[in-house]
Amino acid sequence: MKAKYLGLELASPVIVSSSPYTASVQNIERCVREGAGAVVLKSIFEEQILREAASLDRMEGYGDAGEYLERYLGDAYKGEFLQLVQGAAATGVPAIASINCIGAGDAWIEYAEAMQAAGAAALELNVFLLPTDRHAGAQELEQAYADIVRKVAAAVTVPVSVKLPMRLTNVLSVGDALLARGARGVVLYNRFFEPDIDVEKMCFVAGDPFSEPSELRNVLRSTALCSHALPQLDVAVSTGVHDGEAAVKALLCGASAVQVCTAIHRYGYEAISRIGRFIDEWAGRQGFASLDEFRGRMDYGSAEGDHYQRVQYMKYFPHGVE
Repeated sequence: MKAKYLGLELASPVIVSSSPYTASVQNIERCVREGAGAVVLKSIFEEQILREAASLDRMEGYGDAGEYLERYLGDAYKGEFLQLVQGAAATGVPAIASINCIGAGDAWIEYAEAMQAAGAAALELNVFLLPTDRHAGAQELEQAYADIVRKVAAAVTVPVSVKLPMRLTNVLSVGDALLARGARGVVLYNRFFEPDIDVEKMCFVAGDPFSEPSELRNVLRSTALCSHALPQLDVAVSTGVHDGEAAVKALLCGASAVQVCTAIHRYGYEAISRIGRFIDEWAGRQGFASLDEFRGRMDYGSAEGDHYQRVQYMKYFPHGVE
């Protein structure tokens, strides 16, 4: 079933998110064969360049050559990524370049311009500013997101989307600010490295990086709200979409597309075509000939929209339970 996302015409609303499954042309070709409507390329990480430069500087004793190392490593890293963009663009589906922005500098703007020149159909900004300063208010942090988008959107002509973190005070306010500064879409939501602790060894270990189907519930409400209040922004759901039923739920809430990663990890590349078939078969059973006929049918403005306002349990637990 055809879809439109960020102004791009997609053969399917199923997009493969930034992941190892989009880190090589060979893997991207497998995604395309399984019917992916688009692919979000493995992110280019500004943080990785900075850390590698700092590590070499310490080990090799380059002194004040840290800035040179950052530029050298950055150019080499960017060169490899540009080859991936070019190869992905040749597969026939829209290739969305993903940039992980962490710093206050403008290096990632250069990356954005280079990705567009290499053939990226759109950009997805992967931004998270960890709030470690107790004096920094939520508005100040959210303004930083908007500033990044403003600079990138002004530098490129391809559509720009932003992959948002889940812990925002008001996702509608943030979305409105991003829209005003040139964003065409938002992705709900980002998954970050979450540290866990081994209590026997008393050391940090990596948490599970994969989503669970139940996490979709954390996203449906936000999707329904954003798609109704900010119809100019395309919404892609990126957390908890493990099967076709989950994809349909997201689309009914107003999502323009869904992004999958964990489903491929668990079930193989065939999960892409399986989800796509379910959407088509479900639409056929319901009498829908196109995605536009049912997308947003259950958003915040629908007849069922009052359910999205309920945030407290009222009737599920009987009185007197001990």
